[in-house]
Amino acid sequence: MNGLKGELRERLLALSAHARIVDGAPGGERGPGRAGGPSAPLPGVIGVAPYMDLQGLAMHGSDMLPVTLRGIDPRREPEVTQLAPLLVNGSITALAPGSNRLILGEALAEQLGVTVGDAISLLVPIASETAAPEPKLRVFVVAGMFAAGIQDHDATLALAALADVQAFAPRAVGASGLRLRFADALAVPNTCLRCGPRADRPGGARLDSGQRQLFSSHPH
Repeated sequence: MNGLKGELRERLLALSAHARIVDGAPGGERGPGRAGGPSAPLPGVIGVAPYMDLQGLAMHGSDMLPVTLRGIDPRREPEVTQLAPLLVNGSITALAPGSNRLILGEALAEQLGVTVGDAISLLVPIASETAAPEPKLRVFVVAGMFAAGIQDHDATLALAALADVQAFAPRAVGASGLRLRFADALAVPNTCLRCGPRADRPGGARLDSGQRQLFSSHPH
């Protein structure tokens, strides 16, 4: 792996974790109790933290931008990512349950024209009893900003307390489960391939790595 590719991988993994176990349960069945830990130990795992990712729109004034709203547990998140060194201002401890606070990518905050203390509205599609999703709106306050040096993170990612995201959108269309950190990042793709879908994981959960090409020394 050359130096540039290695640096890119480290920046990407600073916020992405090495792999994830994606919950196969429908949105309405999500809950804090579903994110405790893998039903069976996985080889090489040294950190586990719950997450919930939702796609939505961030609005401030006349500006409206697509975002990924990621709910995290601020106590367990340092087990799988390295957010603290990327913070331009604020602290992960600001994302206390019930605070309705956000930590935004610096580029996203700049495009929205917001800074710490400003309020923004988030619009998220919610699954309904009918076929069409219903939008749900909620106001969050900016508590900090990060700069990862990756456009996909800095311009689209908003972090909030997991409990706030679950309360905001318990039936939202998105992904939830566990994010994992391995002792050897280069072993992650092989572990994912060996494990694959596992019937013993609740709700038909699956293990995958979204960054397989960055882990490999050869392009796929």
